[in-house]
Amino acid sequence: MDLFAGLPERDLALLDSRLPIVRWPRGATMPEPLARPDHLYVVREGRLAMFESTAPGHEIMIALLDGGAIYSTLGAAPPATVAALEDTAISPLSARAVEGLIARYPRMGRNLAELLSDRVAMLRETVALVSEMRVEDRLRARLHQLSERFGVATRDGIELRLDLTHAQWASLVGASREAVTTAFSKLRGNGSIEMDGRSITIPWDVVRAREEAMRDETQDAA
Repeated sequence: MDLFAGLPERDLALLDSRLPIVRWPRGATMPEPLARPDHLYVVREGRLAMFESTAPGHEIMIALLDGGAIYSTLGAAPPATVAALEDTAISPLSARAVEGLIARYPRMGRNLAELLSDRVAMLRETVALVSEMRVEDRLRARLHQLSERFGVATRDGIELRLDLTHAQWASLVGASREAVTTAFSKLRGNGSIEMDGRSITIPWDVVRAREEAMRDETQDAA
């Protein structure tokens, strides 16, 4: 787990046995210990979806969190709107516990800063992606973004095995379920993706073409 990377091996087993664990079954209401103020929450296993409400009251899925990810109410941060997409295990750490661990293991402070910096970078990218006008473009961009974090390399391309419904994909791109269903059909029709049930594969030629386009954009900006 990235939060504890670089800590002495002899201490990791002890930490693992002492960290509290709260079980959160898929689809159940968030357990109260996972929404307390001034805590850091470490996802031990499973997958969570994090949401944010828009001004009209719609919810957009802004992040997927799997094993090793964190969310936080440290300081004055309000509790996130989070849902369990799978049976999940989470370790809540109070601010006092975090302070004590960082005092003993300074490397953990740097790890925490890096994880939070990565989250900020991901959210900046997400804001840019959902600002695309066409749902098809938003969905394509989200698929590539998620493939970098959750994709599995296969013979045919990068496969996403997120097991999300069309309604959940709609929340990811800030569109209606009907619009996302149409966008999936367009992407499949033009060869941008291949689908087998809820498994989605981005073919290697599409991956390489996107990488080349991004390199060209970077060079032009420089």
